[in-house]
Amino acid sequence: MSLALLSVACRAMTVETTTNLNIYYPDYSRIDLVCGKMPEVADKDVEFCCEAAFTGELLKEFKHTNIADNHICNGEMKRGYRCKANTGGFVWRKGKWKFMRKAAYPTSANGWTMGFCQLLIVKDGSARPIGSRMKTKRDIFRALCEKDGRLCVVESKRYMTYESFVKCLTAYKVTHALYLDMGYGWNYAWYRDNDGRIKERFPESKSATTFKYRTNWITFYK
Repeated sequence: MSLALLSVACRAMTVETTTNLNIYYPDYSRIDLVCGKMPEVADKDVEFCCEAAFTGELLKEFKHTNIADNHICNGEMKRGYRCKANTGGFVWRKGKWKFMRKAAYPTSANGWTMGFCQLLIVKDGSARPIGSRMKTKRDIFRALCEKDGRLCVVESKRYMTYESFVKCLTAYKVTHALYLDMGYGWNYAWYRDNDGRIKERFPESKSATTFKYRTNWITFYK
C-alpha cells in the first residue's frame, strides 16, 4: 500500500495526504465536545470540527440522552443512551488524553474536559477485531487518531470498505484510532486554513434531510 506523503503546514492546521487518506493536524490549545448546535464559522477560535458520537433518533429537539453513551462536555459528564456498537472511548484535558476500551471509560468527568464513546478501531498500534457487518461496509470513513504523540483526524479520500480503511490506518502507523460518525448529512465538517479561510468537507451534506438532526461535534480550538 503506497504511503507517499504530502504535508502542507498552516498556522491553524497541517494537512497531510497519502494515496488513500487525508490527515488533519489542528494546532490547538483545547478540545471540547460541543452538543446541540455545531460551532459557527464566525467563532474565530475554532480550528476544526466534525461529528463525533452516534446520534440515536431523529429528534426535533436536542437531548443529551440521544447521544450514544455517556459523554463529557465542558467538564461535565452527560448521560447518553447505551450503545452496543461502541467499543471504545476518548477523553481529554489540557496536556493529556486517553484512548481506551469502553469498559475503561470513566463514570464521572473526574477532571476530564471532554470525552465520548465510539467504535475503537486501533489500540496500541494494533487493529481491533472487525465485526462481520462492518467489514464490507463501504463509505468515506473518518477517525480520531493519535500518531507519533499527536492527535489528528484521518479521513479516507474515497469510498472504500471499512476493512480497507482500517488497513490504511495501520499502514499510516497510527497508535490509536476511534471512529467518528459519518454518512450523508453527518459527514459535514469544516476547518480554518492558513489564511483564516473556511474549508468545508462534504458541503453537499447541508442539503440532506438528516443534517438538522446532528447532535455533537469534536471541536479543536486555537
